[in-house]
Amino acid sequence: MKKDYDIVGFSFFTYEVPKIITMVKEAKKEGVGELWAGNYGSLTYGMEDYFDKIFKGYAERQVAEELGVEIDRIKHPMIIDYVGTPWGLKGFTLGVVFTNRGCTQTCRFCQTPVFCSEPYQLPLSSIEDVIRNYKEAGVEEIVIEDENFGMWKKHTDKVIDLFEKYDINWHPMTRVDILDGNLDDWYERGFSGTLIGIESLQQDTLDSIDKKIDVEKTLELLRRLEEKNAFVIGYYMVGFEEDTIPVIKKSISYLTEFSIDLLQICVITPFPKTPLWHEISEKYGIIEDDWGKWDTKHLVWDHPNISQEEMEKVLSWAFDKAYSPLKFLKSPLKFYKRRANRMGYHKIPIKIINDLITANTGINIP
Repeated sequence: MKKDYDIVGFSFFTYEVPKIITMVKEAKKEGVGELWAGNYGSLTYGMEDYFDKIFKGYAERQVAEELGVEIDRIKHPMIIDYVGTPWGLKGFTLGVVFTNRGCTQTCRFCQTPVFCSEPYQLPLSSIEDVIRNYKEAGVEEIVIEDENFGMWKKHTDKVIDLFEKYDINWHPMTRVDILDGNLDDWYERGFSGTLIGIESLQQDTLDSIDKKIDVEKTLELLRRLEEKNAFVIGYYMVGFEEDTIPVIKKSISYLTEFSIDLLQICVITPFPKTPLWHEISEKYGIIEDDWGKWDTKHLVWDHPNISQEEMEKVLSWAFDKAYSPLKFLKSPLKFYKRRANRMGYHKIPIKIINDLITANTGINIP
């Protein structure tokens, strides 16, 4: 590391804390003037011992103010991702878009209400700029990684207008209730799939974490999405207070009967400064002091029914159950079936070849 840096900033998540602390110590040895921290990991207890300044939330303007710089408008960057294949090739290219920040909900396990206490919309001009850039680069599938796409209806409709204008397929992260009420309309306007929080199949559990969704409505929505050939990433949490190993296995087995392309299975984790942290730490106690294991793949608290070793085993079982090789073959077909309905089936072979070439040789990012 060069020794003449005035400031070094770190953006990180909770599970990255051990690595960040190592980097911080190295930076101090090299005589860096100031160390700054941001992102969700900066909410971790004890971080004030390592950093001179900690920025909470989406802090572009806070950082600019510290640097004495004025920001006229934040430019939405192009963020490229890919759909994979079982053979190590990239299937086709995805672009990432954010249309708002924060969330108006108050789920007890989520750090977002602490991290971004005042949700807000991103300017339509910035959103249109990045959509146009994606289109010019040949990216035709967009993933919207908002915490909760659709929570502002008028703004959402204007964003969807932009997707229609540039003939882009889109896949929002959203809530069950919002998608349930808008699915038919969105489907006619380019909606191709979703990232959605299922969280639990136990209604009492959902109520206890203030999720405000209904299990039966969630299951019916999954059936509707299957009928529309929609790509689905479902987020599901295991290890709630009431959970047992048989309950977890039964739930995962049941969910695999639905056409969920990627079931993102996470261990319920009481992240710092959430209501869940205070409840669990007081009632059961935190038993894992290695922040590197706070990655939603380890049990970090003293569960009444499941040990850390048992959780590790059942999680491994759940992954094997949910991620069959067949899914990695069937899921891309959803995209191309949707495309075939618009382009004609005779154009799909060429489309697949072009997508493979674009994804595996790279695209130009302005």
